[in-house]
Amino acid sequence: MARFLLIVAAFFVLSLPAALAAPPAGKGKPEEPGKSTAAPGQSVEKNAAKKCKAEREAMGADAFKAKYGTNANKANALGKCVSKLSKTTTS
Repeated sequence: MARFLLIVAAFFVLSLPAALAAPPAGKGKPEEPGKSTAAPGQSVEKNAAKKCKAEREAMGADAFKAKYGTNANKANALGKCVSKLSKTTTS
């Protein structure tokens, strides 16, 4: 029983510094979730999703769906827009 308690205590003592260690710079949770300016490794100008969302707000949801939507209810418009823009920016 004493050996078991010694092993458990050693485990906690050795794991405590790892649990309290700070994450490397730029690898932790963002300060304000959802407020990032771009995806990791991308500038705002190259982020197709942000461009499409801005275009949807500018032209209105119905016009945006009519322009990009391909299925029966045009619900896939945002995905199609992002796909189209990402192909043009990488090519």
